[in-house]
Amino acid sequence: MNLSAIIVGPLELGWLEPTGRVPDVLRAWERGALGEVPAGLAWDVVRVPTGTAHATVRRLRAARVPLGPVLATPLGVDFLLAPGSADGWDAPESFRLPDRTLVPLPHPDYAEPRHLGGRSWIVRPTTGALTDGPALRDAYALARVVAEAAR
Repeated sequence: MNLSAIIVGPLELGWLEPTGRVPDVLRAWERGALGEVPAGLAWDVVRVPTGTAHATVRRLRAARVPLGPVLATPLGVDFLLAPGSADGWDAPESFRLPDRTLVPLPHPDYAEPRHLGGRSWIVRPTTGALTDGPALRDAYALARVVAEAAR
């Protein structure tokens, strides 16, 4: 597959460059595959349940905090966080992916509802912004409280 055939706009790589994996990821995307990057190098990754992810994103946007990439996966939703900001993560039904866990990433143009390998961006990586761990924890906790109250 020709990468230029799927690119909708300019490709922002600032979020990916610190991983040292840009050439490998671009080659995977050129083949129409997922690029793999280990968590913990350029960003931490926190996985939350799919059911609270969209409400969490809405709360982060409402708080006007920097919002980094958010990836829907078959196992939950992964938030890419500023390095070290998820240290000591302790929130119900969520967890920080261990460092060096390979995170399969679709090309940024695979945004909902378009999927590749069961993965789709809820928030595309269009800038170098990353979410702050404490801001995610607060938004996620509030989204959980509202979801619990609605049951």
